[in-house]
Amino acid sequence: MTVSNENSHDLVSVVKSKLDIVDLISKYVDLKRSSRTLKGLCPFYPENTPSFVVYPEEQTFKCFCGSCAGLSGGDIFTFIMRLENVGFKDALFKCAEISGVDINIQEKIKPQPKEEIFHALDAASNYFKNSLESRYGSDGIKYLDSRGITTKQIKEFGLGLSLGGINTLVDHLKKVGVKGAAAVESGLVQKWPDGTWHDFFIERLTIEIKDEEGKLVGFGARSLDNKLPKYINTPQTSLFNKSQLLFGLNKAKNSIKNEGKCIIVEGYMDVFAAYSEGFENVVACMGTSVTKEQLELISNYTEKVILCLDSDIAGKRASVNNLIKLINSDINFSNLKIQIEVASIKEGKDPDELIRDNPSGWIDIIASSVPLHIHLINNLELVFDLNDTIQKNQAANSVYKIVFENQNGHIQDKILNLLSKKLNVLRENLPKPENRNKNIKIPNTNAQANKENAIERHVLSLIVQNLNLIDYIKEHPSEIFSDIKNKELFTKLKTEKITILENDEILKEFIFELKNISLPDSFEKDLISELNDCINRLYDLYFKRLKREQEKVFYDSDVNLNDETIKSIMTNSVKTNKLIKRLQSEQNK
Repeated sequence: MTVSNENSHDLVSVVKSKLDIVDLISKYVDLKRSSRTLKGLCPFYPENTPSFVVYPEEQTFKCFCGSCAGLSGGDIFTFIMRLENVGFKDALFKCAEISGVDINIQEKIKPQPKEEIFHALDAASNYFKNSLESRYGSDGIKYLDSRGITTKQIKEFGLGLSLGGINTLVDHLKKVGVKGAAAVESGLVQKWPDGTWHDFFIERLTIEIKDEEGKLVGFGARSLDNKLPKYINTPQTSLFNKSQLLFGLNKAKNSIKNEGKCIIVEGYMDVFAAYSEGFENVVACMGTSVTKEQLELISNYTEKVILCLDSDIAGKRASVNNLIKLINSDINFSNLKIQIEVASIKEGKDPDELIRDNPSGWIDIIASSVPLHIHLINNLELVFDLNDTIQKNQAANSVYKIVFENQNGHIQDKILNLLSKKLNVLRENLPKPENRNKNIKIPNTNAQANKENAIERHVLSLIVQNLNLIDYIKEHPSEIFSDIKNKELFTKLKTEKITILENDEILKEFIFELKNISLPDSFEKDLISELNDCINRLYDLYFKRLKREQEKVFYDSDVNLNDETIKSIMTNSVKTNKLIKRLQSEQNK
């Protein structure tokens, strides 16, 4: 799905509707269901007892470990912002990439010629390779050796090293004549909150990512000290879109044609292991869910794809969920003319480990792959509670599309028999298929959320239509806003000129909407009074949100709290009560 910031009224809502918070967090945390929540270890700080809680119904998370103390929480964007230490815009792009939403950014600035971007990437590649071969590369070489990666593979796949420090690559690019705009557009440097530009990759092994024609379009990178996230990629650029690329395809395409099949694994290390044992028809989806665009790429070389992804329960659950979303998207398997099968590895191993330890076992697992529909039906219980009538209906409808797109009546009959057996119902009692083409989660639109959002939007419309009010909001924190997009604009209005924000690819459409909201004519004194009234109401709602979150901790029996955390939350709860009472008292004067 492609969304342009020129014609989309709400990019944030589109991405949220496509990316379930459980699917996202499961990529980083091993979650276990407990009652109506899911729990896991904190991804931000080390801990031994699971204190990290995901609330699927609210699409939020909260961490109650000793370090977070209940103060870390939010939605999918907040999670990525905290985990990867990036701003809202980068988090939005990351979530869009994971969910398969292609954000088509229409820039006001003149785009850099592709030759200059390729030049920047080539310069960076040479720098990374030289760094790995230098005296600073010993730790990187040791790690690669421990993973069984040979010197030949290091050169063949263009592995390198990004050094410590924040300007090492930036300085090198300047020396070799790479233009600043090309360095930015290639994704090699990033802007920090203080407005300065620094290296995007710091203290990581780097891996060249090339398109199917062999052109360098970006890099993957792995941390050497296991800091999270372990793997990162070049952010989305005019050349690099992870959902439209497959790592290793430029090397594997001839072998794929000769073998008559393509094997898709998850990571770079899986591909390296496969090549070391002579399996050269293997490519990687680079940690993202398999996309329609990737399958279309493969269809140019073969009609058969075998997926061999995560083997642990959390990974398998996320994989099944993503495949269900894929088959219920706008993809048409009949037109694609590609057969998809799934190979399952025994839990606890990944392709990298299996191939190096037992190459013949890898051959056996690929040979025993099963059609996609059989794999999904066999694993429906990972995603749905098949004892619940509603979820049983959802489970059936999640696979109906791939059933009825198959024109072979005999195969349809076999699939439906398998499904009825899995759901433990008679064939004639299978749930009635829904007339739909897509599975899209309906965003939470409860009355309280609508009320808060309406007040927040009114505050923002007052400000963007009366810029003299900006001086009256600078002392107020952004935390009083509940909607992340509203919060982002409020934050930037306090520090940046409106003319700059109107050229922001994410916010400009939103600002246009706010400017066109009809407001009554008022004198400046009345506007200030109205703004203050709304701000006070936002404070009231904010404190009440805090109160609800604090109460939820004690009512949620699934959360294990230590004494220090309990004391901290109780102290904060008392403070919140006092603030609510004081605010209500002032409002009644």
